[in-house]
Order: sequence, then structure tokens, then C-alpha cells
Amino acid sequence: MNLTTIRELFTYDDWARDRLMPFVLKLSDEQLDRPFEMGEGSLRKTMWHIFGAEWSWLQRWKGRSPKHGECPRDFPTMQALWDHWRQTADERSRFLDTLTDDDLQRPITYTTPLGEQATFKLGHMMMHVCNHGTHHRAQAVNMLRHLGLKPPPMDSLDMIYEQQMEQTH
Repeated sequence: MNLTTIRELFTYDDWARDRLMPFVLKLSDEQLDRPFEMGEGSLRKTMWHIFGAEWSWLQRWKGRSPKHGECPRDFPTMQALWDHWRQTADERSRFLDTLTDDDLQRPITYTTPLGEQATFKLGHMMMHVCNHGTHHRAQAVNMLRHLGLKPPPMDSLDMIYEQQMEQTH
């Protein structure tokens, strides 16, 4: 595991978020809150959950252990959530800029919202955040499809293809 790979995973994570959010922004409150038997139970809650995980893990990497309910969740609109999410991603990128490959092997101990202690290597935590986002974005895409929308493909190769096309034009 190295920083180049971690950066690529987060580049994909951010790209997929920004590809999904324009579809989420089109929805009414009724659609955002429609119950689904997947994800966190609704599209709004699922999007909050993905953001909340990214925010919480970043806090842990920086030496804090956020308590239950501490994560910002009071977003009047999905646009406000997206704006805050991108700010959190920028903060994460600045944090990554301070790291070396060796730092990814550093164990980090934190307190879970349930008050339990946990310790993992920083790199493993970072891979978890990316995998977590991919898992829940797939649920969000499925919710959008159930609402009659057709979000674009969001596979990592779609991102790479898009980048290759931009380089050739």
C-alpha cells in the first residue's frame, strides 16, 4: 500500500460523488425521503451516511474521536451537503499532502461512538473509507433507478476512460 494508490482511490471516490450528486439535486424532498429497504433507509440518509463516514474518519486520522451525533448533519439542502462534502474532501487532500508512504503503516487508536477503543493502520482505514463509499453509492444509484432516473456508469474504469478522453482532446 502506498500514497499513490490511496490518492487514486480518493480521486475515484470524489469523481463518483460528483457524478452522482447532480442527480440527487434534482429530487424533491419526498423523493429524497422515500423509504427504501437498502442503504440507510432513504436516499437522503444514505448520502448523509457516506458524507458522515468520510468526515468522521478524517477526524480520527487527525487525532480526534468524534462522538455520536457530532458529525455535521444539519444541511438545509442537498447542495449544502455537497458543498460541505467537497470542503471535507479538500481538507482530506491537504492531510494526504502531509503524509509519507511509511505513515500509512502507522496504527491509529480512536474511540468509537459506542465508547470502545479500536486500532487500525492508517492505510487500512483509508481503504475502508473508499470501499464504504463505493458500497453505499451503489445503493444510492439503485435508489435513483427506483425513482425513475438513469445515473451514468460510475465504475473506476469509466473515470479512467473519461480522463483519457480529456487528454486526447
